[in-house]
Amino acid sequence: MAPMNREFPPILDGHEDFVTAIPRQKRDFLTESTEGHVDWPRAQKGGLGGTFVSIFLNDRKAEQNAVGYAMEELNDYLRIGDRSGGEVRVVRTAPELDAALEAGAFAGILHFEGADPISRSLKELRVFYETGLRSIGLVWSRSTIFAEGVRFEGRQPTTGLTDAGLELVAECGRLGVVVDVSHLSPEGFWDLVRVTERPFVATHSCVKAISPHVRNLDDAQIRAIADKDGTIGINFATAFLRPDMERNADVPLELVVRHFEHVIDLVGDRHVSFGSDYDGADVPRELSDATRLPVLLRAFERRGWSDDRIERVANGNFRRVLGAVWRPAPRTA
Repeated sequence: MAPMNREFPPILDGHEDFVTAIPRQKRDFLTESTEGHVDWPRAQKGGLGGTFVSIFLNDRKAEQNAVGYAMEELNDYLRIGDRSGGEVRVVRTAPELDAALEAGAFAGILHFEGADPISRSLKELRVFYETGLRSIGLVWSRSTIFAEGVRFEGRQPTTGLTDAGLELVAECGRLGVVVDVSHLSPEGFWDLVRVTERPFVATHSCVKAISPHVRNLDDAQIRAIADKDGTIGINFATAFLRPDMERNADVPLELVVRHFEHVIDLVGDRHVSFGSDYDGADVPRELSDATRLPVLLRAFERRGWSDDRIERVANGNFRRVLGAVWRPAPRTA
């Protein structure tokens, strides 16, 4: 396999849906393809060092057998790792993450995009944690027993975290699982702010002041994430980037940069990261797959970003949050 692109620090992406997309597209993550956005060869060419590996269930799967379908997707990623000879990994601790990025391996952080596979007892969370789950969104854009998700259309929810949701947040804190607010209703967001002292993240969201899409974050939410020392992965979904919210691939690179720089101007470069939503969204033509990631990093350079800032945004901010929330590696005798 080709060596990792080392023009820039490796990118740690907040959200990619390739595990869900690959079976539908009938491709192999270890073989370069022209389908979809991400595979291991294209990740190497683009300097993509790893991602939050999204386990996503559509409405039918979530209602029929959420645990079973989640296990199927988890197994699919684990088997990719088995076949990769150590090139594609599951990382469960901060040292494992650092080691994978340093070695040029693909660092996969297992993530639930919605807590549908978790029951009211929360017993499944511990089992999935032992498998490698280290990040969880309480909801996708629908209801769960824990919270409400923002809707892409229709009436928006007005309720926050349920009692079960508050217990899930507490259990995530106990285990060391990062909480993601990207699809969470504003009321649920502010409930989380009130009950947690730990950093949390928005793995794949954009700036509402630029694009008023319901999935984006307003300035008060951005400040609240920064106050908890979290970070926001900027989503490449065209509708979230564009002020007109159209799913149109003609998105100027400068507009993508504006979303990053709005967060930086508001709260500093410690609180913004990548959250591409590759293989789960329509993306700008200039960022059409993982090989194009250096195009955006070069745009940062042209804007006068320092090497330190680029490294923080590329991977350092997510690494800081994960290191603060995850349990340390167990000691050996």
